[in-house]
Amino acid sequence: MRNGFSRFRQVHKMENFDIFISFKNTDDEGRLTEDSKIAELLYKEFCARKVSVFYSNITLLKLGESVYKRSIDKALDTAKILILIGTDLDYIESRWIKYEWESFHTDILNGLKKDGEIITYTRNINAHSLPRALRSYQNCSISDMNINTFCTFAENVLKKLQTAAASSSPSPALQSNAGRTDVTQSAVMLAAGKHHKSVYSSTYKNEAYRLKIQAKNSASSDQTALDYIEKHGGFHEHSIVLDAGCAYGYVAEDRFGSAGWVDRILCIDNNRTVIEKARQMHTNPKMLFEVIDLESEDFSEQFRSILDKYGIDKIDVIFSALTLHHLKNPNRVLRRLRKFLAGDGRIILRGSDDGSKLCYPDNDLMNQIIQKSLTAEGVSDRLNGRKLFTQLADSGYRSIRVFSNMKDLSSIDYDDREALFRESFAYRSDYFQKAYEKDPADISRRNDYEWMKAALELFEQQFYERNFWYCEYDYIAVAER
Repeated sequence: MRNGFSRFRQVHKMENFDIFISFKNTDDEGRLTEDSKIAELLYKEFCARKVSVFYSNITLLKLGESVYKRSIDKALDTAKILILIGTDLDYIESRWIKYEWESFHTDILNGLKKDGEIITYTRNINAHSLPRALRSYQNCSISDMNINTFCTFAENVLKKLQTAAASSSPSPALQSNAGRTDVTQSAVMLAAGKHHKSVYSSTYKNEAYRLKIQAKNSASSDQTALDYIEKHGGFHEHSIVLDAGCAYGYVAEDRFGSAGWVDRILCIDNNRTVIEKARQMHTNPKMLFEVIDLESEDFSEQFRSILDKYGIDKIDVIFSALTLHHLKNPNRVLRRLRKFLAGDGRIILRGSDDGSKLCYPDNDLMNQIIQKSLTAEGVSDRLNGRKLFTQLADSGYRSIRVFSNMKDLSSIDYDDREALFRESFAYRSDYFQKAYEKDPADISRRNDYEWMKAALELFEQQFYERNFWYCEYDYIAVAER
């Protein structure tokens, strides 16, 4: 499938669209409609003719950089012709399809699209049965006009509209800059350290399973830090370990649960539901679970009360994996935690960084997914790994060492390939799903969510191809108080 799409990729990198194809993609049973099949044929024919066309099933997935700048609304704004496909009146009246043609029609009426036109391409639908707003536009019969003939007709209409609009069009220089948004802005803000608190929740669907996979896949990374500390005499008998951001406790149990030098493991997380499940899952008497928000204003007071509850004075080892990148102010949290660390105590941080992800031979889709992830509402800091050293140094820690550990697809079986994909990519649609569920009427959010789902499905297929290679790095920082 991927190779079949690639020949159209050059067309999609255009800034504006001449034609917008509007169609009902699936029926109430989730099956592809006849309309969707016709839309795909139209799309391919227009692409072969070098006509810039917006077709949501592929355009949102293969648009390149402009997919991050534009939603369907932007595509509707730039298109000169909206082609509405209909084999069933109910499809034309369905919520999202009606939104598209009504928006386009309204812009024509209001003079915002003086050079705009709607063409209906229908089968077994009498033109007089169409919604009143559509009756004044040209209707073409699918039965009487094949794909090639219809595309020729639409292309001729487009040429007339372009000719009529040429005298009043702004210069290309003005057009290219009008209403543009820098798609790398989110990445720049994150790299500069400006960030918000992530909306991530470990109660997302299938997240517990993904975290279990992640705990297994990152074991060798954490062991690097543990071996280093042990080699330098950093572990002491009867130690107290703190896991800050423990989620379900998988990592804490595996790394410290059977360690002879550990007396107790205090696991904290801000999600009460997760902590309750963790208490039920783990029977190790060393493990203690408490609910607390690392960024709450009274964290220090709350945490001291928790320590007093268990008769703990100081923490000997602070461990925190993939937590800092969800915080609004990681440095402040690190400074707070440092106050509770013993004088000869150690801290271990594990982070990730999307900049470390590489693949071959085709990296275009992966790069689109990563860049799109940066635009999600409430996304975590996807560039956190590179910041660990500076965050620790700025927060008063010393003797800082940073290690990296590569995970890749070489010499791993089918199941492990699936596990690595789930760990590193499957969750990325969650942010877009939450945004869409918050406002289902927002067509931009709907299409962002659908884009990410479709992109991830395609990328997952690459993970199972024998000649496809992918790697990423875990970053592990170790420091003394």
